Amino acid sequence: MLRLLSTIQKELLLLMRDKGGLAIMFLMPMAMITIMAIIQDAPFRDYQELKIPLLLVNNDTGNVGKQIEVGLNESSIFEITNKKIVDENVKKAVKAGEYEIGIIIPDDATLSLNGNVQQFVSSKLSEVGLSEMPKELTNASELKIQILFTPDTKPSFKASILSSLKQSISKIETQFLLDFFTKELNKDNPEAVQSEKLKEFVTFNEINTLDTPQEALKLNSVQHNVPAWTIFGIFFIVISMAGSIIKERDDGSFLRIKTMPGSYLTVLIGKIIAYLFITIIQAFLMLLVGLYLLPLLGLPTLVIGSNILGIVIITVCTGLAATGFGVLVGTIFKTHQQASTFGAVSVVILAALGGIWVPVYVMPELVRTLSELSPLYWALTAFHKLFLNEVGVIAILSYSLKLFLFFVASLSISFFYNKSKE
Repeated sequence: MLRLLSTIQKELLLLMRDKGGLAIMFLMPMAMITIMAIIQDAPFRDYQELKIPLLLVNNDTGNVGKQIEVGLNESSIFEITNKKIVDENVKKAVKAGEYEIGIIIPDDATLSLNGNVQQFVSSKLSEVGLSEMPKELTNASELKIQILFTPDTKPSFKASILSSLKQSISKIETQFLLDFFTKELNKDNPEAVQSEKLKEFVTFNEINTLDTPQEALKLNSVQHNVPAWTIFGIFFIVISMAGSIIKERDDGSFLRIKTMPGSYLTVLIGKIIAYLFITIIQAFLMLLVGLYLLPLLGLPTLVIGSNILGIVIITVCTGLAATGFGVLVGTIFKTHQQASTFGAVSVVILAALGGIWVPVYVMPELVRTLSELSPLYWALTAFHKLFLNEVGVIAILSYSLKLFLFFVASLSISFFYNKSKE
């Protein structure tokens, strides 16, 4: 036990004497969190409050064109621009990317829909003997509304927009049918005819499954960047830990420790505990930045949820994974330059795959699959579940276990590598 405590004390003293190293370990992640949260705040807001630019050319002077325009406005996902321009100019504007969507309503839209509805209603009522088929019907022609998309529009996005537009048009068609049925059934008593507004018999009520208000739990720049760069900062301790191991090996300390009574494993555990303590302090400081500093800069306040035990567990497991990786890098590489270069580049690659810079859900499918192999992804997913979904400890145990097994695997590889060299 004395050997273990002495090792911990020695490592902490060495770290405290390295003022530049401490500044890098603590101030760099804090600066990264602040800078990235400020930079990404606007893009996150734009993504959540996305308005699709839409060019609407309404050539119809009747009710159909007006109701289509009202339906588009009620959907609240379009930024509508009304213009009276020719079809070719609409095509050019959408093709150039000035608008995501272009919609052209023909000038005979109301007349065409009226004719089609009148023909349909009259034929159905005459079939059951409730009305005679009129000799003269309004010319019924197919109503064609032109929709234009930018050339790079994804099929899934196009399908969702078309579905939304068809739903709006379907409501208008149903309203016209209801009005014509009412008019035909009451044509002997014109004074009794009243316009019936279409009732919605089915409504959707969105219920929040979380106890915290939904507005506070959106994945904004703070909710993403604070845990993301906290994990990144923790894993960057790989460079310091690998450098410490290589330095001991170069100056002969490692050999002297091996000749002393007791197991070197005790010394290694002491080193891991010392660096694990540093990672916990890092995480604590990063959370304070999200809770108190970022709100002063006009950014949202970090919401950490109520599961403090879960936060402690995933922080400790993330620190163990980082220190284990540091032991592995320090064991395999011979020089400090090799270890620092590989450590930095590997952490950056794992961070990119793990969704530290860009959330995983906006990545291509292949990259999303590879992301699940990154320990930084496991840690970030666990933090998001704790902060955004308010889950219990059980829900993050699988990610904690993966991080711990990564730590065990790194130490095991280091041990057998050392054995093979000896």
